[in-house]
Amino acid sequence: MRASEPAFRRELGLVDAAVVVAGAIVGVGIFANPSNVARILGSSWLILLAWGTGGALALVGGFAYAELGSRMPAVGGQYVWLVRSYHPLAGFLYGVALLFIINGGSIAAVSILFASYFERAVAPVGSLGVRLLAGAVLVGLTAIHTLGVRAGKWTNNVVMAAKVTGILVLVALALTYTPSAEAVRSTEAPRGSILGALLTALVPIVFAYGGWQNCASIAGEIKDPRRNLARATVLGVAVVVVLYLGLNVAYLHVLGPHGVAASSALAADVARTVAGDAGARFVASLIVVSSLGFLSVILMTGSRLYWAMAADGLLFHGAARIHPRFHTPVVALWLQTLVSVALLATNTYDQLLSYVVFADWLFMTLTVAALFRLRRAGTGGSDAYRAPGHPVTTLVFVVVGIGVVANSFLAYPAQSWIGTAILAGAAAFYGLVLRGKERG
Repeated sequence: MRASEPAFRRELGLVDAAVVVAGAIVGVGIFANPSNVARILGSSWLILLAWGTGGALALVGGFAYAELGSRMPAVGGQYVWLVRSYHPLAGFLYGVALLFIINGGSIAAVSILFASYFERAVAPVGSLGVRLLAGAVLVGLTAIHTLGVRAGKWTNNVVMAAKVTGILVLVALALTYTPSAEAVRSTEAPRGSILGALLTALVPIVFAYGGWQNCASIAGEIKDPRRNLARATVLGVAVVVVLYLGLNVAYLHVLGPHGVAASSALAADVARTVAGDAGARFVASLIVVSSLGFLSVILMTGSRLYWAMAADGLLFHGAARIHPRFHTPVVALWLQTLVSVALLATNTYDQLLSYVVFADWLFMTLTVAALFRLRRAGTGGSDAYRAPGHPVTTLVFVVVGIGVVANSFLAYPAQSWIGTAILAGAAAFYGLVLRGKERG
């Protein structure tokens, strides 16, 4: 980049970056997803063990990403690591998957949930109104993020503060409630192998913990990124583990494992049990806020990765434009919004969500495995952050990641093979059109 061209501004401190990590993880799944885990496991102690195991796995992944970010604190994060560790094709495929599957599908789906819960908490808007509101919130958040990283960070921080406060209030209310005798004694062991049940339960759990990898994309806007990116990743994941375990304790305390498993709107049912209809409306409002925070963070981080791709010639050149006044990747920001709004309009987002686990874990596993290569090459120097327990913890994550990807072909064969076909098509496009265009 020439000196006269606008560049990113380093305006994000440790807390700002940690909010991005936590905000990308805590979406809406934790308010309903534990029901799926309870149906598989049945026992309170197994449920908490599974969520604790998922949290430990997320921390191990967070440690690896923290070291990767310390060794290569570049705008684009995971895309850059894949390019430099393997080949530009690996980075390109990840960018395609992020734009159209991982981020595109997630943003579309969560924006619909945002609008649906807004209707419950505030005012009825009708089915068409839900879609219009979902699109409007994406446009509004994108407009905020184009105004500068400072505007984006304050949006993230305020929403995250409200989200954490709401979760703590829900946990506190639940723990002061005296549960029924039925809830207290409601427990049963899973059928078949306990280990097999735990592995099955980890699938929705690792999905709920996903998102900690997003912070790396904004390395160009973090102050002292070699130090703060690593600390923010670990801090953000640790905060989420505490929140998730607290919520699961609260759910089990009020409803018991049988009640949790039977619930189709878990957080709302817990709040309604504790505080009546007012509690259910409180949870609806909490989910609105949580959705808003997730959307804000994902729009912010994804755009930086698309910018890095465009700067390398692997996306159309305009996506590499940085606004001369606000110093944000304005075209890349609007690109993600346009894709997500298109998915909203066509209703294909619900199918794309089925591909998220396959695509996300495929590239997360490849990325964490890259740590072995970077350590061996000495990239980043001896003063880089070092992941605790490496190489054992890193190897455990890679093995689990391979298992998750392989299991996706058993659990969701159609979606996994279609996802594979999408990546194969993108690889063919790279070979025919883009090879040799990437920046050397």
